[in-house]
Amino acid sequence: MKPVKPNVPSLRRTLRISLLVLLTSFGLISAVASYFIAGMEADEFFDNQLRQIALYIWDAPDGYRPDNIVAPSHDLEDDFLIQVWDKNGGLLVSSNTAIPMPRGVATGYANAVVAGIDWRVYTQVEPARTVQVAQQMEEREETAAQASLNAIIPIALLIPLSWLVLNWIVDRIIGRLDRVAVDIAARDAESTAPIPTVAAPVEILPLITAMNDLVLRLQAALHQQRRFVADAAHELRTPLTAISLQVGNLMAAIGAEGKYAQRIADLQAGSARASALVGQLLRLARVESGAASPEKQSVALLPLVIESLERFAPLAEHRSIDLGLDQNADAVVEGVEDEIRVLVDNLLDNAIRYTPDGGTVDVILRARESVPTLEVRDTGPGIPDASLTRVFERFYRASSADIDGSGLGLAIAKAAADRNHVRLTLTNRTDRSGLSATLVFRSADSAKRVA
Repeated sequence: MKPVKPNVPSLRRTLRISLLVLLTSFGLISAVASYFIAGMEADEFFDNQLRQIALYIWDAPDGYRPDNIVAPSHDLEDDFLIQVWDKNGGLLVSSNTAIPMPRGVATGYANAVVAGIDWRVYTQVEPARTVQVAQQMEEREETAAQASLNAIIPIALLIPLSWLVLNWIVDRIIGRLDRVAVDIAARDAESTAPIPTVAAPVEILPLITAMNDLVLRLQAALHQQRRFVADAAHELRTPLTAISLQVGNLMAAIGAEGKYAQRIADLQAGSARASALVGQLLRLARVESGAASPEKQSVALLPLVIESLERFAPLAEHRSIDLGLDQNADAVVEGVEDEIRVLVDNLLDNAIRYTPDGGTVDVILRARESVPTLEVRDTGPGIPDASLTRVFERFYRASSADIDGSGLGLAIAKAAADRNHVRLTLTNRTDRSGLSATLVFRSADSAKRVA
């Protein structure tokens, strides 16, 4: 079953978005503030420039005319308008007589509109003269805007660069959480070792400690449950065996044609089913035991499958079921031989049990690209699609109750497959009715490479 993605956004995404929004907001605020501050500083600079020019303007010598000065080619709008009056109000000098700028009456700054053009004017009134310097507002604003833009360009460049650095920092921080998650995901379901806390961030240490405590409690509960099942099955086996013997003796004493022969036969069949169930419970407890698995070794799969087929051949022959083997390789897999045998036996038993008389059960052994696969294919009724995800549960039976079974066979097979790193899948056949159980093993060579 695929994991369901939660609706809550990931911590990585939330952290990135929050920091990006915060960083961008700070950048925009800084850029706007820098723009206005640079504009104000430019205005102050230009005003001071007007004042400095006015202070250092002296009386012009006789015959001086500014329009006689040869200057390099430039935009005339960039020029300052400089005017000097004598103490009687006579205009001594004007850098541009075409502009009728009126004379100021007091020292200081002022704004004026002349011929539809806005000017910034500084007037220096002295006893012997009046000096006035003016500059077009449009030129001041353009220069101030350019200075402001130059001030925010570094900020604009730093914002995307900081995004990259921020993403790298977030990946570094969240990567430590990812490493903890990968370590947990790689752990075996039966592992009781605590989750290591060496590389874990301090902020999640309480979570890891709580998870370690939970794993220990869960393992203790599972061990207690399995021990109970094993003890109960073991204790039941002896009395059930005695009951079977007594029923057999009673049947021998009464005879097959006796008055109560049918009832005794039913009792004998019920006793046999109970004994089989106890045997299945013991097998399940042994496969799911909390004890460490025996050391895995190289197992030749073909001889093991042939042995299983030989054991089930009489049962298949009794019900006229065609039991066959199709193989193209003698694959060698890595695992515990007894548990793999239990796995194959349970799949064969399940296939024969649910295949009607006269049906077919095929065992197909393949080794494609060094990956051994074993498929047990029957012509039974299959499993309803809604039940495919539940058939590995204990005592769950998807088929009709008139077929003899305990509901433990697939649970045992699944437990044995998990312990030996075998992928077990069940699918309904598409060519006809029936079920296909597929085992994908790890070859002995690939297991050595993984180790």
